[in-house]
Amino acid sequence: MLTFRYGIILIAAIIILFSLWYRERYALRVRKYSVCLANLPEGLAGFTVLHLSDLHGKRFGKAQQKLLYLIRQQQFDMIAITGDLVNKFNPDFGPAVELIEQLPDKPVYFVPGNHEWTTGFRQREKLVQLGVRILDNKAERVGEDEGYLWVLGVDDPHTGRDRLDEALKAAGEEPGASPAPRVLLAHSPNIFPEAAAAKVDVVLAGHTHGGQVRFPLVGAVFTPGQGLFPRWNYGRYQSGPSTMIINPGLGESDLPIRLNIKPEIVLVTLLPADRNQERKIIYGRGC
Repeated sequence: MLTFRYGIILIAAIIILFSLWYRERYALRVRKYSVCLANLPEGLAGFTVLHLSDLHGKRFGKAQQKLLYLIRQQQFDMIAITGDLVNKFNPDFGPAVELIEQLPDKPVYFVPGNHEWTTGFRQREKLVQLGVRILDNKAERVGEDEGYLWVLGVDDPHTGRDRLDEALKAAGEEPGASPAPRVLLAHSPNIFPEAAAAKVDVVLAGHTHGGQVRFPLVGAVFTPGQGLFPRWNYGRYQSGPSTMIINPGLGESDLPIRLNIKPEIVLVTLLPADRNQERKIIYGRGC
């Protein structure tokens, strides 16, 4: 009788735990960052990037309406998607198309992730048809001559397709020109040492899912490409003048669970730093 009772308690505990894990998979939240740049043109003060990552073929309500409702409440100037729109186990591109087709009318930039390449990146043509700008080791200038920045993108670092030197070359400045801010999109945060060495201003990355399961005090225990106790797994990182922000993503790749790391949409706002002082990074406030 006692054994039966303990068995019932154990089964109930497992059901409750998995219910919490499953519910957290859909508990969307918004996270905002401010990055202060000494070289930001005045006309781009407050320029905000909506950063999405790692959808993995997941739906948030019918036709992505729950996700789109949250996105439409935000103010931003461009959209960056850092890979893994699909899942290698179920490469259905429908959920991504539903999302992209209904995004607000802003420029959309995309860099591929490892799951795109695992499925042969068959989504490329459809992305182009949807008006998405694919930055696979390329760069584009955003803004007017009197105030602009460069958006760079590298192909997937996790599968060794990244060529930051090519993207940097594409964003080369004319001799004598004042250096414009450079925002780099990359699927994996492993690009950060190379980007920091090149003094890239901002790196936006995904891939890690924030570890997908996080423990108090410890944080992420494992991420693909970094292994146990990963150095870069979630949030903001700094190396000299370079800032990296890792988005924990919207979906999951292997196990359909999340613990202590909800799916996020991320907003990154660029603000002018005091040019007479050392560059400052201020969380969620002005410079």
